[in-house]
Amino acid sequence: MTFARRTIDRIKKKARQSICTFKVAALGFNKSGICVMARTNKPRFSRPSGGLHAEARIFPEARKRGIVRILICRVSANTGELLPIDPCSKCQKIADKLGIVLQTINRSD
Repeated sequence: MTFARRTIDRIKKKARQSICTFKVAALGFNKSGICVMARTNKPRFSRPSGGLHAEARIFPEARKRGIVRILICRVSANTGELLPIDPCSKCQKIADKLGIVLQTINRSD
């Protein structure tokens, strides 16, 4: 799927704001396609995979804000290039329960 250059630039900029080693950001869109939320991943524990996922930080407010689609992006800390990412199984299950579509941006998009 292709995304607007403006959307890609926005999510990359948000991802670079993360203080984690793996810089990840998520944008939440409503039915009209308007971005109503943007979040980055956040450290929670001092162990690998111990942080809060960017998409998981959107879930608590998703219904209130009418989010139907979440776009996820991972960015290289050094070069700012897009890197591969897929949502974890837990986040995917929560998104399915809430009726939210999770999409990812990779290098080819």
